[in-house]
Amino acid sequence: MTGPSVTTATDIAAELHADDLLVFELADGRARLLGGSGRGVGWAGVVEVAIAEEPLLTELVGRRVARMDGDAPRHVLGPYWATSAVAISVGDHVVVVGSGERIRASSAELIRRATEAVAVVGDIPASKLLADELELAQAVQQLSEHTPHTLAGAATHVAAVAADALSCEIGAVLLRIDGQTHVNGAGPAWDSIADDATIIEALHALAARAARGPIVEQDLAGVSAGGLRIVSCYALGIGRAAPLGALIVGHTDARPRGFTLLCQRVGRAIADASEPTLLQAIAHEDLAAQRDRFAREARTDPLTGLGNRTTWDATLAIEQARWERHARPLVLLSMDLDHLKMTNDAFGHAIGDEVLVGAADILRSTLRAGDVIVRLGGDEFAALLPETDATGAVALRARFDAACAAWRGSE
Repeated sequence: MTGPSVTTATDIAAELHADDLLVFELADGRARLLGGSGRGVGWAGVVEVAIAEEPLLTELVGRRVARMDGDAPRHVLGPYWATSAVAISVGDHVVVVGSGERIRASSAELIRRATEAVAVVGDIPASKLLADELELAQAVQQLSEHTPHTLAGAATHVAAVAADALSCEIGAVLLRIDGQTHVNGAGPAWDSIADDATIIEALHALAARAARGPIVEQDLAGVSAGGLRIVSCYALGIGRAAPLGALIVGHTDARPRGFTLLCQRVGRAIADASEPTLLQAIAHEDLAAQRDRFAREARTDPLTGLGNRTTWDATLAIEQARWERHARPLVLLSMDLDHLKMTNDAFGHAIGDEVLVGAADILRSTLRAGDVIVRLGGDEFAALLPETDATGAVALRARFDAACAAWRGSE
């Protein structure tokens, strides 16, 4: 009695003890993935490579079977990595089978099974194409639902969405702001490499290259940190109207693989969708900085840089409430400059302003960092010294007199 006939790519892969079976169609110098089993199913329709750029395919020219074996996963073809792989030429198709263990089937068996695989793998199902489009839309939706509050937070969110959508161990967003490049990252492996100078330098180099066009490295050698090796990466610019920076995602040797065409589409969509999010965050931070600057200016004397009467009134209200509650010692100083009007009349207001600035500098150098010093207006100054008693006030007066004497002596 004979067993059931092999009718699916999954059955064929099982017969060969393979984890993945990928059927490629060759045309116009390119190889396009039609389907298969394992990765061959998930990547159907989203992997296409140039034959001349793939060593395994060029090795297969004029041959029926080409084998790749090793002790650890290695780059096989396009985004596909495996420890052991065999490529079989079947007319205008190539079948690749891969596994974590050595594939021991004979060449004759491989050719027979590969021929069967080409016969059973047909057009890419519409349901697969729809699933790919939904995956793309979901990634963009996840990004657009985020409301940025800080630029660093927005950049980290973009990196996290990209790493998650593309199943990458690392994601990074590099932004060029005011002549400085800021790096924010996410992903399961990011914390292991975030402080590594070699990795950061490599990210900067990739970002610079990505400004000229997207970069897909399916087999990235020599980049490692924190016990991890980055085996592949995808880098692309952010900002269509004007360059903002770059989005970079990468796979490590924890799960080595590359980037399909769908991965590249998803990455491009995320980079494009991130532009308004990042611009909004930049505008938000600029607005907050302007608001803080205006608030500081409203509370600052423009000549001396000390606080003004608004600062003084607010400080008095706070310290009075604190004193009434805790009755802690507090010293209030009131000071003015003698003969400032005479100085202005005799030497001009510019000299009078220098005297005011000098007085402010003496107060700053004499008092503590936590003391509040203000110019109330004209030649009037005031200071509030929390946690200071009468003894401290006497000591302060001595320091202040000495500073004034030194200043007069230097004139």
